[in-house]
Amino acid sequence: MKFKHLFLALVLLMAGLIAISCVSSSGDDGDGDGTNPPNFVGDACGGCPAEQYIGSTGIIFFSYVKNNGGDGTVSMTIGSGSNTTTQQFNVSAGTKYSFQASVPVEVSASTSFTYLAQFPGTPGFTDSHAISGYHVTGAPSGMQFTAR
Repeated sequence: MKFKHLFLALVLLMAGLIAISCVSSSGDDGDGDGTNPPNFVGDACGGCPAEQYIGSTGIIFFSYVKNNGGDGTVSMTIGSGSNTTTQQFNVSAGTKYSFQASVPVEVSASTSFTYLAQFPGTPGFTDSHAISGYHVTGAPSGMQFTAR
């Protein structure tokens, strides 16, 4: 009879330890976000373009980053002049990315604008490009987040 009680106690103890292990390794600190969210840093890309001019009607901007955080979904908001665009992307831990966005422009010798891409993280990474001789004619578009 004592053997049955001891066996039952051991089974309950093991079940309790397994349940605690599953909870503590879930990667969630209880508030719905992961304990290792995506975190981007700048990543040099020798010979890669920073901008590509599309005639006199647009500029494609490129940013090169690395996610040194965890897997997740990030919301990218970029701006040019007073216009902004937001889009979500799924990203993987430890991956290098090329980010690009197109900005519609018009030649204007007396104006300039600044393109700005803010990448999530602590402290995160901001890539900006000051452009002279053009002004923005609309919101950024064509955002792509491509693993490289």
